[in-house]
Amino acid sequence: MTPDDSNVAVEDALAPEAAPSEPLTGKAATQERILAAASELFLTRGYDNTTIAQVAEHAEVSRATVFWHFSDKESLFRECFNRLCEPFRISLARDQSNLPPEKRLQEQVELYQSFVAQRRTDVDGFIRWAMEHPNFREWLTRSLFDLHNRFGGALAETISEIVPPGYDPHAIATGLLLMLDGGVFLSYFDASTRSVEQRRASFQAILELIPRRNPGRY
Repeated sequence: MTPDDSNVAVEDALAPEAAPSEPLTGKAATQERILAAASELFLTRGYDNTTIAQVAEHAEVSRATVFWHFSDKESLFRECFNRLCEPFRISLARDQSNLPPEKRLQEQVELYQSFVAQRRTDVDGFIRWAMEHPNFREWLTRSLFDLHNRFGGALAETISEIVPPGYDPHAIATGLLLMLDGGVFLSYFDASTRSVEQRRASFQAILELIPRRNPGRY
């Protein structure tokens, strides 16, 4: 698999694949319209400056319909954030046991990097507003760490199939995850194409330094 093929595969995985081939109808279609409208308003106006009435108007439904699907504004906000993260959860849950561990590791790394690149504005917006609203801090932290830990566990499982006996796959996975997180943090201060490419190249170099039980297969 070439790097381009890998990128296409990951982008397909993160696309709203969860959307069925048949258009949504009835209750599901209405709920999706409400979530889409609420997400846009929360991101552009913030939580406190968005009302259920505005969501209803933007989704072209009644206020009663919004409340029928979501009990209150807090639950609507939470579901909007979960909706943004769902493609990442779905991709993590995929069975990739049929892939050789080296290819699986590369795809897992690309999954993280592509998700951040494709959904960055949306996720940043929700995190910013949630952190400014005390009601959401604990829940948001728990939700993000849950995703973070699931991804770290998947990395560790793959690395355990690559490294020789005696190496700690969890420690290696944690180190890789820290580098990925660090890249996201640095991108807030320097998101230039050159710097992003340098960070990716550095990360790839670290991947190549991981001890292999079968060196010739890398």
